[in-house]
Amino acid sequence: MRKVVLFVLGLLLVMQGWAQDRDKYVITGEMTGDSMRFSKRSVSKLYLTRLHEGREVNIDSVTVKNKRFKFEGIAPELMDVCFITGFDNGSVQLFLEPGTITILPFDAKFPVGAKVKGTPNNDVLYDFQQMHDRHVERVRKEQNEVARNIPDSIRSNEEAYAAYQNAAYFSNSLIYRTEVMKFVKNHIHAPAVLYIIKYNLYDMFTPKVLERQFLRALPQEMRTHPLYTDMLNQIKASNLKVGAPAPDIAGRKLDGKELKLSDLKGKYVLLDFWASWCGPCRREFPYIKQAMTASENKDNFVVLSYSIDDKRGEWIKCIEENALTHKNWIHISTLQGWSSPAVKLFNVTAVPRTVLLNPRGEVVAFDLRGEEMLAKVMRIMEGTEKYE
Repeated sequence: MRKVVLFVLGLLLVMQGWAQDRDKYVITGEMTGDSMRFSKRSVSKLYLTRLHEGREVNIDSVTVKNKRFKFEGIAPELMDVCFITGFDNGSVQLFLEPGTITILPFDAKFPVGAKVKGTPNNDVLYDFQQMHDRHVERVRKEQNEVARNIPDSIRSNEEAYAAYQNAAYFSNSLIYRTEVMKFVKNHIHAPAVLYIIKYNLYDMFTPKVLERQFLRALPQEMRTHPLYTDMLNQIKASNLKVGAPAPDIAGRKLDGKELKLSDLKGKYVLLDFWASWCGPCRREFPYIKQAMTASENKDNFVVLSYSIDDKRGEWIKCIEENALTHKNWIHISTLQGWSSPAVKLFNVTAVPRTVLLNPRGEVVAFDLRGEEMLAKVMRIMEGTEKYE
C-alpha cells in the first residue's frame, strides 16, 4: 500500500512539473551594442513589464551580462502584451506566452526596432512587421520613381506637386489597408491579430464597420481576450447614447477584489461616478440612500459607485463617515483619478455623473440626480416603467 501511495505521489509531482514546463516562457536576447541613446552609460539591468489598469507593472528583472539577457517564468493564461524596459529610448515589445521567445540582435540605442520570434503569436507579429517593411520599401521606390519622371516645372511648384503627393498617399494607404486586411484574414485564429487590428486598422474605419466586419468575424475563443474587450469598449464609447450597450468597466472593491460592470448584467444598475472631495456628489447621498430603501425587497437593482479618487484612505473614509453601505450599493475604484479608464469610456468631464442601465446593459438615461433619479428608480421598482 505504501509503495502505491509513493508511486501516485511521484506521478503527481511529474505531472505537475510537466504542466509547469508546458506553461513556462523563456525570453532570450542579445544586443549588438549596449550603450544608452542619450547618455554614456551602458544598459546593465532590464525589466519585463506589462500594463495593468493603466499602470506599468514589473513582472521580473534581470542583469545584462556580455550584452545578453534572459527572462524565465510562467506565462499568463491569455497571451499578454509586454515590454522589456531599462533603456532610455523606448522599449522592446513582445507577446508573453509559453515557449522560447527570441529577441533578435538589436542596438540598445533603438530598442523599438527589435524584432521578436520563437512562439506562435510573436512569429505572426514578426511576419506582419516584415510585410509592413516591404510595403514601406516599395512606397519609397515608387515615390523616387515618380519624382524622377515629374517635370521640373511641376516639382518646383509646391501646389502642383502636392496634388501628385496626395494622390500617391491615398493610393498607398488603400494598398496598405488591403494588405493588412488580407493578413488578418490569413491569421484569423491567432490572438496577435487583435493587436494588429487595434493598431493598424482601428483608425481606418468607422466603429460600426469595425464591429460588424472585423470583431464579429473573430473566433469565439478570442472574444474573452482583454484586447478584444478593449476594442469593443472603445466602439461602444463612440456610440454611447440612450438605448445603446454600455462599455464594460472594472475596478477594485473595498476588499481588493475586482468587479466588472458586466458582472451585474441581469439587474438595473445606477452607475454613479463620484469623488470624496466632490460637494455636489455628497448632496446626492441622501437620494441614493432613499433609492436603496425603495428597492430594499427587490434583487434587480444595484448602485455601482465608481470613485475617481486617487487616495484610498480618503475614498474609504468618506464611505464610512457617510454610511454609504448597503448590500446592493457597491463601491469600486482604480484610484487613478481623472486618468481612470472608465472616465474616458463614459465621457466623464465632471462629477457627479450617473448612467442608468437596464438588465441587458443598455443605457436607459444619463445624469439622473436628486428627486428625478429617485422617482425614476421607484417607477422601475413598482413596474410602471420597464426597460427589459
